[in-house]
Amino acid sequence: MAEQTFHTTRLIFMGEAALCDGFRLIGFETHSDPDLETTQRLLGELVKQRQHAFVVIDQHISRSGASVLQQIRHEGGRIVLAEVPSLNNATEFHSPLDEQLRRLIGGTAMERQHESG
Repeated sequence: MAEQTFHTTRLIFMGEAALCDGFRLIGFETHSDPDLETTQRLLGELVKQRQHAFVVIDQHISRSGASVLQQIRHEGGRIVLAEVPSLNNATEFHSPLDEQLRRLIGGTAMERQHESG
């Protein structure tokens, strides 16, 4: 019988201070409004130490230019990234997946789907 290995998965939220309390209440480690250096350092440590993590970032962090985000997205597996919208601009939220879908099925098809939803 194969032996199962269990890994501890860190739950981390990085983003707007207004969202931190909610994530903290459900057990996430939170980092309020981190700058680019803090983002690079924290996520870089996760990669270097080969830790398992579910990391929720806000749209501002996602578009910050942190090179480690691209590394994590390409590596896949141990660190899962999820993006949430800003409280102030929730209607303007567009995930990176939106652009990929737009290229695959065409922008007008997505716009019609969005309007009918």
